[in-house]
Amino acid sequence: MKRGLIIACLIGLMAPLGVLAQGTNAPPPPPPGGGAPRGNRPNMDNLLAPPVLDELALTADQKTKYDAVAADFKKDVAKWREANPPTGGPPSPEARQAMRDLRKSYTDKVRTFLTDDQKTKLDQALERMRSRGPRGPGGPGGPGGSGGTPPPPPPPPSSGN
Repeated sequence: MKRGLIIACLIGLMAPLGVLAQGTNAPPPPPPGGGAPRGNRPNMDNLLAPPVLDELALTADQKTKYDAVAADFKKDVAKWREANPPTGGPPSPEARQAMRDLRKSYTDKVRTFLTDDQKTKLDQALERMRSRGPRGPGGPGGPGGSGGTPPPPPPPPSSGN
């Protein structure tokens, strides 16, 4: 009888621990401001990616100018989103081109207050981003990947006789 009571108490003590452990696997809360940006492009709202800004090493005056240009860019991106609501698929080619043109026009505004060295660094960073593509080097499959296309089969073994 005493043994059964001890086992029951141990089970009673362990049950809440299991519930606590289970609760820690909950997904993180959504970010403030209404959730993640459309698609899987978290930097779509940023005119320049944070690592690019770090590489440019903007002065305080340049940073103030950049912040003003970036704020205007975010407003225009919001307008673009209103004109191109999510449809469950990717935006149309025309909508994507409009976004590229918008980003280029704002990047050109940033160039006006950069030094020649900073412009070179910006061009190099943008070229790296273009060559890497939307999902990393090698395209959609990641580094060296081919977007889910299986590699070609190995050649048949040759008989060396």
